[in-house]
Amino acid sequence: MHEPYGPDRRRPDHRGRPVAGRRLPGRPVSALGKVVRSGVERRRVQTLVIGLTTMMAVAASVLGGSLLVVSGAPFDDAFGKQHGAHLSVQFDADRVSPGQLSRSKGAAGVSSTAGPFRTATVTPRSDGAGPGWPMTVVGRGDRGHDVDKVALLEGRWPTRPGEIVLSADSSLLATMGMKVAFPDLSGGPALTVVGVARSVTRTADAWVVPAQMPALTAPGSGGYQMLYRFTDAGTAAQIGAGGKAVTASLPRGAAVGEQSWLTVRKSAERDTAVYVPFLVAFGALGLVMSVLIVGNVVASAVGTGTRRIGILKAVGFTPAQVVRAYVGQALIPAAVGTALGVLAGHLL
Repeated sequence: MHEPYGPDRRRPDHRGRPVAGRRLPGRPVSALGKVVRSGVERRRVQTLVIGLTTMMAVAASVLGGSLLVVSGAPFDDAFGKQHGAHLSVQFDADRVSPGQLSRSKGAAGVSSTAGPFRTATVTPRSDGAGPGWPMTVVGRGDRGHDVDKVALLEGRWPTRPGEIVLSADSSLLATMGMKVAFPDLSGGPALTVVGVARSVTRTADAWVVPAQMPALTAPGSGGYQMLYRFTDAGTAAQIGAGGKAVTASLPRGAAVGEQSWLTVRKSAERDTAVYVPFLVAFGALGLVMSVLIVGNVVASAVGTGTRRIGILKAVGFTPAQVVRAYVGQALIPAAVGTALGVLAGHLL
């Protein structure tokens, strides 16, 4: 009988079981990479789920963050294109004349101006409806050029008395051809809506030709509007200094109201920012859910791959290498999904 093989009596060609963690001679260094690639190709459904989940979560997060960063960009772009007024000032027509207002154009720090325009605060009534909110009507012969170039959204600019252009921000629901009456004024003038426009700094609720203003101005009321652009207008202090400069040469108490472009900008950003936190929260929730889904997929792969793990350990892979192999199988589609998500978020 042959004696059992022992430590000292092994077959000459017996190599023994490979020790865990020891790389066998001749085994390629890239064996771990091959295991990862084969796992990704074999588990196509899991790979697709991880990639899509990560892509959607990252895209939502990037989109929310981008909206948060550029929440003021739409206003800034419109302000630049329309040469918005840094400061609009309302004057009492009984205390200052158009000639005096024209001299304020040369005040220190003023780069360009528009006006003076006649203004009136009136209460409209549209097509037999009840009285609306008081609105500011300004008499302007055109949409403007250097300062506050009003954007015409629909229709045309009024060319004669009896026509009116409503602001898109007006309390009235503008409809082309509708009649807007002012029964509280002498003669009860009724104007036809010929256009819809928007001033980026909201300098008026409606515009008419200058010849229409006397019929819309009650005795003892009305005023003038001046629009200013300054060389430096980035802060409230600079706007305040500019306002003092343009009113310094005018009679005391002539200015009865003013509006800074910074105030309008802040209001516009506040309206936009209402929706951004929800998008950011949705993106963060998507990231958390993607982590949970990826973790669940990896755990499932490990649970169903016990036999394969045993084989990998049998051929010399250490436990740490096995872990890296399965983590790599999840990180590859996750990395691809992240890249696609960033691209999709920027494109959206």
